[in-house]
Amino acid sequence: MRKGIYALANEYGWANQQLTKNCGLVPYLFQEMYGYRAVIVGTRPDRDYPGQQYIPGVELDPLPNGRPETACAYITQHAADMDVLVLHGPFPFYEKPVELYRQLRPDGKIYLELDPNIHSMDKLEWAEPAFTAFLQSCDVIGSSGHSMQCYLSAKWPCVIDYLPNGFYDLTGTYRPMQEQDFQRKEPIILTVGRIGTGQKNNACLVRAFLQVCQQFPEWRLLMVGPVESAFQAEMEELWASEPGLRERILMPGPIQDKVSLWQLYRRVRIFALTSTLEGGTPNVVAEALMHGCYTVMSDYDAADDATDNGRCGQKFALAEPEALPELLRSILAQPDLLAAGGRRAYAYAQENFDFVKIVQRLHYLLEKAGRN
Repeated sequence: MRKGIYALANEYGWANQQLTKNCGLVPYLFQEMYGYRAVIVGTRPDRDYPGQQYIPGVELDPLPNGRPETACAYITQHAADMDVLVLHGPFPFYEKPVELYRQLRPDGKIYLELDPNIHSMDKLEWAEPAFTAFLQSCDVIGSSGHSMQCYLSAKWPCVIDYLPNGFYDLTGTYRPMQEQDFQRKEPIILTVGRIGTGQKNNACLVRAFLQVCQQFPEWRLLMVGPVESAFQAEMEELWASEPGLRERILMPGPIQDKVSLWQLYRRVRIFALTSTLEGGTPNVVAEALMHGCYTVMSDYDAADDATDNGRCGQKFALAEPEALPELLRSILAQPDLLAAGGRRAYAYAQENFDFVKIVQRLHYLLEKAGRN
């Protein structure tokens, strides 16, 4: 019989954008690579999921609410088909469903995927018996960042594996980088995300760019994503006071089309994140690295993974106000450094962020996991 892999949402349900990230890609690639029946459980009837077009064959099973008893009822009905259960995050919501799954499918496998940062993980009562039992029910626990893998391995009574968020071409259009692609890269600093939120800290990047832009007149700053209204107003004031900056600091809004977004990554020389924190390794980092972008990162937990420990980018200290302007002055003045770092970024991504390789390792870990 065909094996089944079921990804169960936490109480908040799946958001559309998660279907094309690791939450949706893991079951999709188990389907494509190993022939599993792939089901994403916990979509909501009142939401739209256009991202489903990118993962054909994956079934979406909606749940009416985020109550644990609703998830338990679903598991009771479908346990016979659930050979692998995928969970996203160490939420208390999962404890009862996992306990029930273990009773109904003692032979089943559970993968707990984590996008951890130290702020959220330190809030967990990991020594509580219920949480310890939950962790020990999982066959594979994966951290998307190296530093948090080491941190949690020392803290939790279980093995933590490094399983990053990778890159996978869901469109069939991705072209491997060629030498001419690196030569065509433009003097653009790109950031992608929810522009203007406190967490993304985009004002830090704007301030730094303003301090160096006169020294480097050919460089532009491009911020892609939905823009918070307060940040939009601040930028309008800036552009009104210095109209010339409209051509150098650009906010085109979100780019939903993956092909267009990847073409943009291919064009730019630097990808930057100035976040105050991140949940593990952001998917945009893998996308940027796979397109040969030099990376500039704030010192969040997984920044060393995003820069290959300084080989394809650099991190800066958020606590030091001049750290980012000084870093930009240094790297923008070194075109050879940026070129070499971009080539290293691409090679590093091929080695570490190819989602096919990541899923191959996950499949191996689940297959070798055994229970008494």
